[in-house]
Order: sequence, then C-alpha cells, then structure tokens
Amino acid sequence: MSEILAPCGTFDALTAAVNTGADAVYLGGQAFNARMNAQNFSYSELVDAVRLCKYNSVKVYVTVNTLIYDNELKQLGEYAEQCAMAGADGIIVQDIGAARLIRQIVPDIPLHASTQMTVNSLQGALQAKELGFSRVVLGRELSYEQIANITRAADIETEVFIHGALCVCLSGQCFMSAMFGGRSANRGECAQPCRLGFSCKGRDNVLSLKDLSLIKHLKLLQRAGVTSFKIEGRMKRPEYVAAAVSACRAALNGEETDTKLLKDVFSRSGFTDGYFTDNFHNMQGIRTKQDVDAASDALSQARKLYSSPYKRYVCDMHADVDKDCTTLTASADGITVSVTGRGADCAVNRPLSGEELCAQLNKLGGTVYSSGNISADIKDGLYLKAAEINALRREALDKLSDAVLQKNSHNYKINKISFEPPKKYVPTNQTIRCEVNNSAQLKKALQRKEYEYIYAPMDILNNDTLQKDRIIILPPVFLADCEAEITAKLAKLREYGYDKLAVHTLSHIRIAKNLSFTPFGTFRLNILNSLSLSAYADMGIYDAVMSPELSAARLPFAENVKRGLIAYGGLPLMITRRCPINDGKPCGKAKSGNCPHFINDRRGRKMKCICCENTVEIINPDVLYLGDIKPRGADFLLMRFTDEENIDELLDGFIKGEKMTSGFTRGLYRN
Repeated sequence: MSEILAPCGTFDALTAAVNTGADAVYLGGQAFNARMNAQNFSYSELVDAVRLCKYNSVKVYVTVNTLIYDNELKQLGEYAEQCAMAGADGIIVQDIGAARLIRQIVPDIPLHASTQMTVNSLQGALQAKELGFSRVVLGRELSYEQIANITRAADIETEVFIHGALCVCLSGQCFMSAMFGGRSANRGECAQPCRLGFSCKGRDNVLSLKDLSLIKHLKLLQRAGVTSFKIEGRMKRPEYVAAAVSACRAALNGEETDTKLLKDVFSRSGFTDGYFTDNFHNMQGIRTKQDVDAASDALSQARKLYSSPYKRYVCDMHADVDKDCTTLTASADGITVSVTGRGADCAVNRPLSGEELCAQLNKLGGTVYSSGNISADIKDGLYLKAAEINALRREALDKLSDAVLQKNSHNYKINKISFEPPKKYVPTNQTIRCEVNNSAQLKKALQRKEYEYIYAPMDILNNDTLQKDRIIILPPVFLADCEAEITAKLAKLREYGYDKLAVHTLSHIRIAKNLSFTPFGTFRLNILNSLSLSAYADMGIYDAVMSPELSAARLPFAENVKRGLIAYGGLPLMITRRCPINDGKPCGKAKSGNCPHFINDRRGRKMKCICCENTVEIINPDVLYLGDIKPRGADFLLMRFTDEENIDELLDGFIKGEKMTSGFTRGLYRN
C-alpha cells in the first residue's frame, strides 16, 4: 500500500496531518533543511513530534536536504545523532557527503535520496541503491511513463510529488536565487525569483508555474508500485495540509475528492499535471487576488477536517466481570493488553447487562481507535458503575497505546567519530580547460595547446574528430526520456576511442562505469565539502568542477582528486524541461539560430535561453569572470563558451589577467 506523505513546518501542521490520516510526515530541524524559512522543529519538539506519530503508526522522515560546508560537518554529525535518538524513521539527504557521514554515525537509519539529488532516470536510481539509499525521491518533471519505468525496474522505493508547488527548474540544479540575491535554493533559502515578472513574446511570468496536482492519478501511480505520495508544502498552513491529505485519502479509497476546497485553500491559478501527462502547454500560473480571496472561506472548512483524531486502529475488547475482579482485554494492531479492576458489586436493583457493558466500552470518541468486536462475560446479579467501566477502558487504551509506541520505536546504534579540519592545498600547476558549444568552437579550441581538456557536446563528436584524448564528452543533463538512446551513442563514441565522460548526476556516473569511461564531475554534482568529493572519488571520478555556490576560500580537499572552478562564462541559472518561450516543449533550435531564445527580466535585460532537445538552460545575463584574480586553490579553471565568442581573444586576455569593466560578475566565489 502506498503511503500518503505530508509536509510539516509546524507542530500544528503535524497535528493536521496526523488527524486527517497521513501515513508519514516529513519535517526539518533548525538547520540543514530545504525550507529554512519554515518554523521547523527544535530537538525537544522533534522528540514530541516523533512520539505523537508513533502513537499513530505514522512514520517521520527528517529533511537534511541541503548542501553542507566543511565547517558544518561536525554540527551535522550531532544533528544525525539527535535524529536517531528521537527515533526518526529515515533521513532525506541531498548532499552525498552528508549521506556518507550520517551512515558512519547511524549505520541503520534509512536514507532517502532527496529530489535535489536530481535522480530522474533508471541508472540514477540504481546508483542510489548501490550507495545504500533505501528510497529515491523522483523529480517533479517526470511523466507517468518515466516514473513507472523507474519504479518497476529499479528495485528501490520511489517517492513522487503528487501535490503542491511546482519548481520550473530540475530539482537541485537551480542557482538563480543564489546568483540574484545570495539566497541559495540548495541551502534552503530560496527566494523564489522564478515567480517574478520574467517576460517573453508579450507574456509575463513565463517562469512561474501553476501548482502540481496528481491526486486524480493516485490509483494509477499505486498500480505502478510507487511507495510514497508526497505533498509539497512545509511553508503552508495546517489547513492546506489537512485538505491535501484528506483529498489523497479519499482518492485512494475510491471516494470523490473535494477539488474545490483543495484549490481554494491554496493554488496558483489552479493546478497542472503537464509534466505527468507529457503536455507542457498551459502550465503557467501565479497567485492571483481571486486565489487569495477564495482561501478565507476555505480555511474554516478545512479546519473541521482535523478537529478530532483519525481512527487508526480497529480495537477489539472483551470484559470478564465477577465478584473477585474485573478484567478488560483490548487488541489492536496485532497487540493485546489486559487490565484489571476491583470485583463487581451485587446488584441492588437491576444488574448490569452485557449489552450495557459493551455499549459503555464502545465509547471510543476522541481516540485513534474504532470499535471492532466488543464482548463481555458477566456473572449473574452483578453491577459496575459507568465511571469504573470508563476508567478501565481508558486504562486499557493507554496501555495499548504505550505498546503501539514501543512497537513503532527504534533503537539505533550510534557511533562516535572524530572530526578533523580539512587539509589546505594549493596546486603547483594550475591548468585551463574550456567547454565549447559547437563544432567551430571545438576546432578552434583544439588548436590552442593552453587547454588541458575540452568539454564538448556529444552530438558534435564523431570518429573523425581529432585529439580525442583531450576531449571530455558532454552528455545531456536530463536523461529520463533518452537514457537508452544516449547510452547507445556513448557506447559508439567509446568504440571510436573517446575515454572521458562528463558526469552531471548519479545516472551519468553509473553509465560511465558501465561503459568504462573515466568520469569527470561537472558543477551539477553540487560538491561543497570534502566528504562529498571523497565519496565521488570512490565512485571513480578523476576530478570535478566545484559548485558555483562555493567560494574560492572554501574549496574542499580529497586525496588524488583535482578541483576546478568555473572562471569564465554564462552561468546557467536554471535548467528546465518546459520552454518558457514557446510555452511547451523545447524546440531544440537555439543552436541553429531559428529560435527566439531570450526572455527578459524585470529590468529589461535579455537572458539567453539555450533550447536543447529536451531541456532549456537559462543563462545569467552577466558573464562570470575570474580571469584577473585566478583563485589559487583550484587545480584547474574552466572557461565556458555558450555564445559565438571569439575564444582566441578571450583566452589570450584570460591568460594575461585582463580585467573586465562591465557586464560581468564574480558569482559567489568571493563570498
């Protein structure tokens, strides 16, 4: 049976989730979670939250779904201990180094690969399983067929977002908030700049999407084998949580769902299932005045949904009443308990009947129990006061609840480990690499010996390409709709003699291993700390470009792994499956010049959109440039060419350390 997984940013939201029938909840602590602006839970509140959920057989997953700096690893280790001591059922992780650390400290706690880990294909799910994850949270940009194929073939639990806000960018690949305002989405501080007024071809808000809702498709996903139906919304009210959980429960029970209440409580111009149904049109949406006005009446209606406990268990009870003692036995959830009270009195007037006793035992309102088989054996001529029966019933249910709590609790082994500061390292020979965008650039780049390696798109490579030993193949980032095709093409390039492959995600790492390529990590691996760098090294990467959200002063270190920084180029702010220009699927024509490949920000600046076969990259209007400062800690500096630049002139100026005077940014490297 698939679980309904509810978001909880506050204790009130947790209560709403539990009281409307959620099977599991996810919540964050005061640090290391992707919703740092939510109220979140202190350690004592986490303990109370887990206890409440265990009484209700509701699982608790704690979010540690942000990127971690080296100087935060000790604090993260302490937090992992707290999660284990509180009895959490699992931890949701983005940072591969964080996953390694948590596994060292709490070997038995289940780890879930967060959607920010960008798992969107079968090979990525298989790699996550090999790394010890028990579940992968799939990207919201997947279609039903893609979800079903991964779920059926990967032999790992899958979790799918089925309701709530819909990011326009592939999860874990958005740098817009960090680059525009220093608030990193990958660090839990997203300022939602995609909701601003970006425009194109007379349309406004072209990056803002309607909210997702797949509730009408839950039965289909259940048949596909999806483990968990995830509701987005740790920043939302308890009423939103209650309405969404109730709608999911109704859908799974085959009942009619209250879609109007769901929409009125919160939506952005309604809902969309565009990615799921593979129809990317009409997905735009913003929060309108009408949406806000509709919520005022809906909230009071939604509050009624969680005003009393959800009936979790069917409880059987049997009472034996005689003059010596009264025994009440209660059974639920495979657990049986008994309590005893004093013996009954001889009836002065009318003796207590079995029907009366059962009716009194049947009063289970205000509890998580509903009545099952209620029976009683009473010796003739005896009487018990109603207050005594009620007290026995309450005692039995309390004892039963304590047994349920014990049954659902964990006793994790916790290891103590020492933390040493990462080594400082300055390379003796800093090299330069470049990334090209087309065949003409590749030809020019190969003529310059200054480039150690050249990253080149796989579709411009063939057997006739020269200097294959200097080329690192660049595959597409998104593989869900083309993984088999891309793998076959890469196998052919391997036959031609190429031996280096750029890897963006876990999927690419597994493909590289299967085809005997040497993997070179790109910035999309989001490496911020030394544990992550070591973990990827253990997966076979030769070196890696560090995250663009990492300052030069924070460069991590791992033995025998080179670290690179992007030092020139148009940095992708986001990569999306839906083209904001044509309001549909990418046309793939940007490189040919036949696509109006720009959107405008609120200041009227043009933002280049590179429209590939299945994704669109939106490029920062200010070029990143570090040529005049050349951070010394990096083993190599990468120049990315996404336009028709004069790469010879740019390289010469870069080597000389020439300054730029306008239209450039340092990114976050100087923070």
